Amino acid sequence: MKSIRKAGLVLTLHEPLDGFYKGTRFDRGGVFDSLEFNGLQMCGRWFVSYDPLAHDAVCGPAEEFSPIGYDKALPGGIFIKPGVGLLRREDSSPYDRFHLYEIADPGSWNLLQGDDYVLFEHVLDGVYTYRKQISLLSGDSFQISHFMQAAGEPLCGEVYNHNFWTFGRMQTGPSRKLDFPFTPDGHWRSAYDSVALSENGIRFSRPLSEGESVYMGDIHSKGQEGMPYRISLSEGPLRVDIRGDVPVVRTVFWANHRVACPEPYNEFRTPCRWTITYKIYEK
Repeated sequence: MKSIRKAGLVLTLHEPLDGFYKGTRFDRGGVFDSLEFNGLQMCGRWFVSYDPLAHDAVCGPAEEFSPIGYDKALPGGIFIKPGVGLLRREDSSPYDRFHLYEIADPGSWNLLQGDDYVLFEHVLDGVYTYRKQISLLSGDSFQISHFMQAAGEPLCGEVYNHNFWTFGRMQTGPSRKLDFPFTPDGHWRSAYDSVALSENGIRFSRPLSEGESVYMGDIHSKGQEGMPYRISLSEGPLRVDIRGDVPVVRTVFWANHRVACPEPYNEFRTPCRWTITYKIYEK
């Protein structure tokens, strides 16, 4: 693992092939082990049980890319999963992000660490070079910057950040608040009695029990075109502001009894760069 520290902010990151995460869903570059702010574990393990092969055995700000070339691949053929490698399509079934696919080529990873940053470089020969750098900006903020360059034809798709923030493993409930700089609209997966949209965010009316979850897959700005990449997630006296430098095409929201996750999606087309900045406040 790699750790970087600045004042009260300490980030500890897994190396891509250290065995902590062996799933094929999330980007293996920069998988968080912990994120401490003034001694409080802000992004600890939120799952009840741990399995390195589980699709979601990741912590903290975790990113997933859409698969590239899956629909064109025949059964037994390969497709690209950025941040993971070349995966093998098994049959004629649609792509399933929760499924564990065979990795035909994991590519090669290079790591470079400085006093206040860790750079992960993933190279798939003949396909792409992808770099992801996690940098401390101050004792209360950090940044995730990305660069992707294709070796041949441009690569395009979507990428989002799942934002598994635990706030010290507090139970998700009325003190957990999500705020947008716009009035949100969307459709809940079910008729929940625990959560609802507010004028500028999402609010819980009661704590979520273990095994309970809520989901909305199409959060968008009511009556406006486009959305800024700006979200605030808070728990009691703590708040995390999340800002990106690219447009958001849609936002997904998922929560269980430990995490309440805003998932902003943006599009990419190589060559491309994009950055996400996190700032933590104590009210």
